[in-house]
Amino acid sequence: MRGDVSVPAMSHEEVLASGKSETELIAHVDETLEVLHGKWKVHLMVFMARGVHRHSRLFACMPGVSKKVMTDTLRALERDGLVSRRIFAEVPARVEYSLTALGWTLTEPMIVLSDWAEAHSGEVNEARSRPAGS
Repeated sequence: MRGDVSVPAMSHEEVLASGKSETELIAHVDETLEVLHGKWKVHLMVFMARGVHRHSRLFACMPGVSKKVMTDTLRALERDGLVSRRIFAEVPARVEYSLTALGWTLTEPMIVLSDWAEAHSGEVNEARSRPAGS
């Protein structure tokens, strides 16, 4: 449930009812995480979810990233079909980036992950602070 940090976990029965084997579930999650892997991909997608942006606007939203790394990340997102790049025949050339329909399909899972982190980060931090094996 979006916006509600008390998102219920799937039961064992619901996982089994998905019709997918554990191997398939793991493979599909791994594929998704590979698409989002990288320090800046999620950042860029979140900013683009707020609208179409020029390279300079995206760059301004992301202190700490170099232009080369951001450009490489945008190209990777474009290669995976998540981002569209539109070049305008102007001098100087204007380039705008936006999420594709495929890119938009990842926004809800990102919101769910954000909700999970909000609901459970305290528990994770508490577990991490305990000595290993306790």
